[in-house]
Amino acid sequence: MSVNRFKTKKPLLSLRPGALLPTSVGFGAFGGIVVDFGSNNAALTALVTATRGACRVFARIASIDRVTEGDLAQLLDRHIDGVMLGECRGRVDVQRLDVMLRVAEASAGIRRQHIAILAEYGTTPESVLSPHSLDECSLRLEGLVFDGNALATALGCASPNTRLDVTQPASIVAGRAAAILRAREASLDCYETLPQAALTENAVRIAMAASRANGFSSVVCHMPQQAAWLDADD
Repeated sequence: MSVNRFKTKKPLLSLRPGALLPTSVGFGAFGGIVVDFGSNNAALTALVTATRGACRVFARIASIDRVTEGDLAQLLDRHIDGVMLGECRGRVDVQRLDVMLRVAEASAGIRRQHIAILAEYGTTPESVLSPHSLDECSLRLEGLVFDGNALATALGCASPNTRLDVTQPASIVAGRAAAILRAREASLDCYETLPQAALTENAVRIAMAASRANGFSSVVCHMPQQAAWLDADD
């Protein structure tokens, strides 16, 4: 899959703990919906039932160091479509998750390589500074997600700004570049999480335009309404 700003993908929706399932926007507006595993498992089960194939459902795990084979077995029992790997530091983390999923799939008796992987990248210093390519590290790996909000929290710097006339923190610029270049190198899609301050239609459209200009495939929304604004814009 080519990273090309002229071939925009549908946005992803990241449901925060306690958030209600989308009602004002059809599930088909999203390329996938992400729910944190462990904080909202009931919502994860309800979401899989509600979507019924209209869009894919991903469970986000905090990091490869905090997930067990038992956790993955629970996820597969809920019939998810993929896993989003949080705090991905690089190639080794993706490969570790790939092996664990292979074991879980075999135990559950489902088709090998059925579960896809998205990886948060550029959100930790290790990933920004990693010299290792992600090319061919896993057939499951479909795309990378850059979350400037998460990187800002990890480093204690200012969060990404929705205004185009404001200079972004250098670490955010570096993280964004690391994610998009790694994705381009491995022919992966790359998504950018909308800034926390993108709460109006104008702010969302400006952020989306900036993401596309930087070569991202699409964005990750926090609220269904943000996807509705983007759909109207298209």
